[in-house]
Amino acid sequence: METYTATRELNLSPFLNFKREKPLPFENEENWADPGFKWFFKRALDGGMEGSEILSRLYAAALLVAFSPIMLIVYLGIKMTMPGPALYRQTRVGKNGSLFEVLKFRSMVLNAEKDTGHTLSWEGDPRITAFGRFLRKSHFDELPQLINVLKGEMAFIGPRPERPEFTVSFEREIPNYQRRHAVKPGITGLAQIACGYDAPAQEKLEYDLTYIAFKDSIVLNLLIAYHTAKKMLFLRSTADILANRAH
Repeated sequence: METYTATRELNLSPFLNFKREKPLPFENEENWADPGFKWFFKRALDGGMEGSEILSRLYAAALLVAFSPIMLIVYLGIKMTMPGPALYRQTRVGKNGSLFEVLKFRSMVLNAEKDTGHTLSWEGDPRITAFGRFLRKSHFDELPQLINVLKGEMAFIGPRPERPEFTVSFEREIPNYQRRHAVKPGITGLAQIACGYDAPAQEKLEYDLTYIAFKDSIVLNLLIAYHTAKKMLFLRSTADILANRAH
């Protein structure tokens, strides 16, 4: 199994059954505006909840069927509005540092990194096409990753998979960043519904580790799936689930 360079030198075994050593900031139910998350964290800390990893594949299979007409429309829309392929593959870091090819609908101009090199996207990135901006707001560009879930490379819910070029840097600069690799990466996750698109990696990590601590909970996974659907439907950058960010 191919892994990126920095992870070959790491021993990830302590993180495979990661349990929090001390409460993380967002485990406090008072930090959540949404009553579902408030209810979950109030009860989860009293004894925990169990679930099944197979839920990710069941969600993916059902959504792949449900979204297949939309995926066809998106595919045709890309072909009609921009040159080049509608789908593209990009190397990402998966569980235990393994590398895999993530699938996405293309939302950027062709050869977007030709002049910039490896660069993280940002809000207002001019490389994103007009149709691509809609795809990103609706998260329709992520729909092909349901295939990655069915292949066992990703989960429906988990930390978003990062590119190896940036992962190497984040692991050197951010303590405990490698703990994200204790689980399969996801199409959506707690960080994706709580944080803005270009939130700092350190901020997203706190939500990722909070999710990992409770990853087997059916309730938490259903809450994240529900708020992801709302975020897609209303084209929001976050789901407004935090008390200090709610409108």
